[in-house]
Order: sequence, then C-alpha cells, then structure tokens
Amino acid sequence: MRCHFVYAVPIKGQLGRLRRKAVLKLQEAGVSMSWFGSRSEPDMSWWPRRTPYEKTRRIFEAISSHAPTWLYCLDERVRCRFSADDIFLGHPHFPFQAGRNGVTELSIRQHPRPRIFALISPLHCNTEIRTNHINEGYLKAVDKLVPHADILFAIMGQYWWDKWPKSPFAHWIPKMVRLDNAVDAHLFPWIRQKFNPPGKRGYLYIGRNDPMKGTDFLSKLALELREFRWGWIGGGSEIPAVSRLSTNRPLTPDFVRKVANKFDFFVSPSRADPNPTTILESMAWGFPVICTPQSGYYETSYIKNIYHEDFDRSVEVLRQLQFADEQRLKKIAVEAREVVQREYTWEHFIGTICENLGLE
Repeated sequence: MRCHFVYAVPIKGQLGRLRRKAVLKLQEAGVSMSWFGSRSEPDMSWWPRRTPYEKTRRIFEAISSHAPTWLYCLDERVRCRFSADDIFLGHPHFPFQAGRNGVTELSIRQHPRPRIFALISPLHCNTEIRTNHINEGYLKAVDKLVPHADILFAIMGQYWWDKWPKSPFAHWIPKMVRLDNAVDAHLFPWIRQKFNPPGKRGYLYIGRNDPMKGTDFLSKLALELREFRWGWIGGGSEIPAVSRLSTNRPLTPDFVRKVANKFDFFVSPSRADPNPTTILESMAWGFPVICTPQSGYYETSYIKNIYHEDFDRSVEVLRQLQFADEQRLKKIAVEAREVVQREYTWEHFIGTICENLGLE
C-alpha cells in the first residue's frame, strides 16, 4: 500500500521559482518529475511554519508514519499511478482557474482506482464571492469531483457546517467529514502582559486587502471609530482609515510583542472564511478576538461577534470592549488560549484524517 498526498508546497527563492516553471513545462510534455525534490522524503526543514505549508507538513508526517507516502503539489501536471490498495488524499487545484487541472483532477479517473480516494479543502458556501479564492467557480469545480470521491475532508468551522444543509452543495454532506483548523500553541507564545487604558486600545487585522476578507467593512468600522487606533499586516492596496504596519512578514514573537504594545484586539471582518488560523494564533498570543460568524466562529465567552448586516450593533461591540474592565479582558484572553490548547490541536486534526482513512 502507498499513500498519495496532494497539498501546497512552498517555493524556495528565485531559483526555486525558475525550477518550478521549467518542471511544469516538462510535466505538460509528459515528463513525470518533481520540482521540489524527493516525493517520499521531501526536505521540509526550511518550510515556513504557517498555513498552508504547516498543514502539508503535519499531514505528510502523520500518514507517512503509517505507510510509504508520496507528496505532490496541488498544481503539478502529473497523474498518480495507483495500485488497488493505495490511498489518495488530495486538494483540488487552487486558486481556481477555468480549464486548469492539477494532480487531483488528473488522477481522479485513473485505473486501477485506489482503495480510498479522498478530497481535502477549506470550504465555505457563499457563492457570491467573486475574488480569486473559494468562489462559485471553485465550488462548482469541486462539485464535479465529489461524485468520484469516497470522502471529503471539509475545513470550515461550525458556522459553515451549520449553513451547508441549505446550500447548493448540500448533496455533498454524506461524504463530508468536518475538520477545524489547528495550531501548535507552543509556536505562538503568550505575549499579552497588559492592555492599554480604556479609550487608548487598538484594533488589529492580519490578512490581505480583499472583499472576501471583508476589508471594506473593516474600513467602515474604522471610519466610524476613528478616535481609536486601527492597524493591519498584509498585502494589497491600502485600506482607508486603517494604518498598514507591514506587508506580509514572519510574525515572530518579538515582532508580535511590539505590535501588542499598541493593539489589544484582533479583528476578523470576513465575509466568507473557513475558520482562519490567524484567529487561533491571535487567541494563543493573548489577543481577544472580534470576528464575524462568517469567519467560521460563533460568539462564545471568549470570542465576540460583529455583523455585516448590523453595523450599529457591531460598533457597539467594539465600543464595549474598548472600555471594558481590564480583568474581564484578561479572563477572555486566558480562556481563549486554553481553548486553543485543548480543542484546536494537531492531534485532533490529524487523528480525524487518519481514522477516516483507516490509518490508525
């Protein structure tokens, strides 16, 4: 038995980009080779410790401990060659491009068929998203794959799981296994020593400027509450009324400590996001989280929700936290980190995958 695993693989520098480009052309010509080295023993020592590459590394290490495993990047132009007792676990080609097939699409009708053909992907069911991400085109492309799959591991969080039965893709449910994202809390140490005084607290956003991420909503909130500090880290054009602290960069503990001196809350204004790890990382660091339910997380004792459909209520939530008692904020922050350590673990994430693939 062999496992075939398809997910995202990072590119190392300019030389890596050139090699990848050349190898993809060779693959299109029928040459089956890898642009990142050994498929069975890839060098992951230099990989960034962030999504999606941390997910690739964790899953590969787990399934390869049970059976010989080959790794593929999701946009390679190669077909897996199966034996009848093999297992396939693959992410569809992403981001969606019409007519573009990756390993998963090219392998799904191969013969002999593997014993288990499983798909894995972050998912939401908002078909109104038009940006180049999980959009209607991507969901329709996955819809064509699902009838040929045995399992669909759906990374989405409770909110989107609850929405799925009334979505256009409710017929996927018999094959779906819900996964919640995970982080290693040890890699995101507690950095919160104290909060700024009421009226002096800041709101932080991490992510790109993208309508899917709800950055227009974020800007509207910042304009309404311009007397408070608003900052963000990420790529894309400027967000009105929100000060960019940095473009994409490694969020080292030292850097995050400096950010935490001025910013007290993490804000996720997404319109459609399958429980992003930035929320879990922020909870681990000690930032109370304010997010939309569409980020994948409902309001709890340790998370506060804001709402695209209720701007005034959202402003009130932000004001209440701005002037909240420090002890209340500390209690929220401590509980949030405990939840990350207890519930959003790689042991649970990987265990769910291995159990359903019969790799225990």
